[in-house]
Amino acid sequence: MKLRRSLSIRAGLLLLGFLAVLPALGLLVLDGMDQRRHLMDEATHDARQGAAAMATLQARLTDGTRLLLATLAAMPEVRRLDIPACDALFASLLAQNPLYNNILAIDRQGEILAAGRPTSRVNLADRLHFRAAMDSGGFSVGEYVVTRSAPTPIFPFSMAFRNDRGEVAGVLVIAIKLTTYDDAFDEMRLPQGSILGIVDQAGRRLYYRPRADANPLGRPIRQEVWQVLRQGGREGEFFLPGTDGQNRFFAYQKLALADDAPAYMAFVVGLPESAVLGPARRALLANMALLAGATGLALAVPWFFGGKVLERGLDRIAETAGRIGRGDLAARTDLPHGDVGLGKVARALDATARLLAEHEAAREEALAALGQSRERMAHFAASMADCFWEIDAAGRYTSVSGKVREVLGWEPDALLGRTPFDFLAPGEEAGLRQAFEAAKARREPLGELANWRVAPDGSRRCLLTKGVPFLDAAGRLAGYRGVDKDVTERMEAERSIRESLAEKEILLKEIHHRVKNNLQIISGLLYLQEEQITDPAALVSFRESRTRIASMALVHEELYRSSNLARVRLDDYIRDLLPRIFGHEPKAPHLSFDCRLGPVSVPIEKAVPTGLVVNELLTNAAKHAFRGREAGTLGISLDEKGGTVSITVRDDGPGLPAGFAPEKSGTLGMQLVANLARQLGGEVAGRNEGGAAFTLRFPA
Repeated sequence: MKLRRSLSIRAGLLLLGFLAVLPALGLLVLDGMDQRRHLMDEATHDARQGAAAMATLQARLTDGTRLLLATLAAMPEVRRLDIPACDALFASLLAQNPLYNNILAIDRQGEILAAGRPTSRVNLADRLHFRAAMDSGGFSVGEYVVTRSAPTPIFPFSMAFRNDRGEVAGVLVIAIKLTTYDDAFDEMRLPQGSILGIVDQAGRRLYYRPRADANPLGRPIRQEVWQVLRQGGREGEFFLPGTDGQNRFFAYQKLALADDAPAYMAFVVGLPESAVLGPARRALLANMALLAGATGLALAVPWFFGGKVLERGLDRIAETAGRIGRGDLAARTDLPHGDVGLGKVARALDATARLLAEHEAAREEALAALGQSRERMAHFAASMADCFWEIDAAGRYTSVSGKVREVLGWEPDALLGRTPFDFLAPGEEAGLRQAFEAAKARREPLGELANWRVAPDGSRRCLLTKGVPFLDAAGRLAGYRGVDKDVTERMEAERSIRESLAEKEILLKEIHHRVKNNLQIISGLLYLQEEQITDPAALVSFRESRTRIASMALVHEELYRSSNLARVRLDDYIRDLLPRIFGHEPKAPHLSFDCRLGPVSVPIEKAVPTGLVVNELLTNAAKHAFRGREAGTLGISLDEKGGTVSITVRDDGPGLPAGFAPEKSGTLGMQLVANLARQLGGEVAGRNEGGAAFTLRFPA
């Protein structure tokens, strides 16, 4: 009976000891799982923020390069292809921008004309960025390139430029050193074993840190990684083993020139699982080892000791273990510690409680480190010029960066809980809300939406809003995250330019209208003067002068009526000129007109001399070809071929005398025709072709 009672006490004490350490074991496991989850979330968040920061850096680099290329394309040195001036200009820009490897000017055939840094004259017609710029006539990006003049990995940007005639004359290229991202990677301060990769639109590796022979630049990345990037959205994350065999938490973000354009580059940041979860695993193993030791001691003691003293001690230990299991990590047994018996168990349990308290403190430190990491990413956001924001599914602000003070003048706290529509200028809400609701219904990113906001002082600021949706754990739309860029100055400048152009167009039309009126007044004065002239020769001179003035006035009338103030349609001009020459003489013969007028336009500086030549040729035909006749045929043709304008006036009259040449004719009209043809850079020729025929040719 005594032995049975002793075994029962021992069994009960063993069970009690096991139950005493069981809450501590559960707490360790739960705490380890919680810490693992927090570390995984932090790793994914850090990777996503790192990829976003690098993508933002590249987007700014792309915008700056696009602006520089557009500025260079508009410069006179480039448009005229002044090679020495372009070389000097490009070299100066390279000295000021060390991130550029070279700046090139390339002709339409792909030959290098000018360079900021000496380079071998190789042909670049087969480069993707060159072909894209030539096809689009605008801005394009390339792919991974190792320069043919020096083995340097670069990434090119291109933009077509035009000459003074508006024709595409070639392509400007700026090559970015891919080593530019080294400093940015170092500043990210990622855990040991983290990687940063940049992939172009063809899946080739543009950049990889830290450098490794297993990941050569310019070669395709692993198929499983490329499949995730190709099939994924603008951003995302995944978990895969790397080429070195380490499992990593990856996040990526893609860049495109426009929302509807394919991505030309993707940034991938990977954090090693061992570095992320290693501390949690080591702490859990150490705690489990200590707990296992404590458990062994707790179960060994009741096997050798029984009785009331043991039971009271075990009760105290059980109570302390229960308090620890309920989260009171300050609980202690208050039993004397010793090397054997209950003292040893009490010491082990108290040590476990201290260990758990230290582990909790370590967990708090890990959470503090997580907060510091988030603060670091917030500093990245604060250092950028744009305002970062987050809204929930109802459109209410849940987070706004401090940049909103500079961009819009509001304190971040004043926006929380309110929607962007609460700050719109009058008349802006309908269009913005429609675009937002449409994107929200399809869970699509918000494009670049220009909208005017009202600042606290009542002033208006124009913002360019762009955002991407994010989902909750159940896959439901949780809201949008994005940026607001202040484009007020750009919008005001564009409005000012439009108003200035409209004002100048009205002024030019008014000038042409007044010049036409003044010329018509002069023509009218000549007409009145004719009434007082009896000399037939003088009367003819007056009438010829009046028709010449009318032909010049008609040029300005055509410009006044035209939407293009720089060029005159010669076919319309000739149609309007014919009735003014042949429609006012009461005794004029009945003429049939054979007009074959193609749609030809010339600059204003060539329109007036051309009109005078046509007027002289038509007047000459009316004077000599149809004199004394009741009817006749007058043919006029106009066309442009190969950049040369041809105008032919022919009649069915008696023709020209033998050996006739316009420049040798003694008449004022023919001398005027010859001089005006030279002024146009062309020539006029006369011949007999069933009557007299005159042809004027000059470059368009």
